Amino acid sequence: MALPAVRLCTGASMPLLGLGTSSVYGRQNDCYRAVKTALQMGYRHFDTAEYYKNEKEIGQALQENFTAGLNREEVFVTSKLWNTRHHPDDVLPACQRSLTDLGLDYLDLYLMHFPVAFARGDNLLPYDDKGQIITLDIHFMETWKAMEKLVDKGRVKAIGVSNFNISQMEEVLTNGRIRPAVNQIESHPYLGCHRLLEYCTAKGVVMTAYCPMGRPGSQEAKEYGVGSLLEDPVIIEISKKHGKTPAQVCLKWQVQRNVVVIPKSVTPARIQENCQLFDFELSEDDMSAINKLDKNARIVGLNWECKTHPLWPFNEDF
Repeated sequence: MALPAVRLCTGASMPLLGLGTSSVYGRQNDCYRAVKTALQMGYRHFDTAEYYKNEKEIGQALQENFTAGLNREEVFVTSKLWNTRHHPDDVLPACQRSLTDLGLDYLDLYLMHFPVAFARGDNLLPYDDKGQIITLDIHFMETWKAMEKLVDKGRVKAIGVSNFNISQMEEVLTNGRIRPAVNQIESHPYLGCHRLLEYCTAKGVVMTAYCPMGRPGSQEAKEYGVGSLLEDPVIIEISKKHGKTPAQVCLKWQVQRNVVVIPKSVTPARIQENCQLFDFELSEDDMSAINKLDKNARIVGLNWECKTHPLWPFNEDF
């Protein structure tokens, strides 16, 4: 049975649940097994990126299932353009490299991973001798216009952004030729991104939440002064009421907001648990109680080394 989906502005369907693969950065065998497991459990949406260094393994798992009878059209694959590929001349080669590694003729969705351009080259994190990221003076609209040509060429079905704030999205929507289909951002009950979701909904842009459970117990959560979301009394009470796990409640809250979730795991039991979201409903009171947990607590320390850059997105509330 197909998992529920949202409709993109292109008319395509995007499953509300996908498998995130950033947690298996460089861990190729784990990634291959996780994708194979997820496919067996009914997942049809997979999220990756050049930066995760796992596209070949995802491609291997997909190709084995295509050979066994799975249709390409049944699977939704997202990848992302990394920050060192923002120069317009680098966009098509980067996309083609991802397609080759994945063994695909097209991507369902291709996102600009971050609005700030890094120095060109194969060093994905180009630091200077002071420990600062070396950036380039390339505005994301230059990159976006090159990404639009990928749609024209049939390399991708839809394009979108990731980690863009409302002002940056407005710029793309105003000055771009092709509408961004998706904005993928960190979001969980401690970082509800309510303003951004309202904006995206009004503009016909789908919001995807990475880190949808707030990295419980992680060093990052501790550093930012946030306790484990899965141990929050409100989440636990709601989970007991529905006979579900706290993780499932966090994911269901997003799904009921029409937000796509891409939880990451390599553990078969967790992969299965994360997809058991569609046999219960949170009440209005449940949703309201979870909404009130918002602390504006950003846990993922993404590219903080370039936070003085004028295009760094997190100086504006989401």
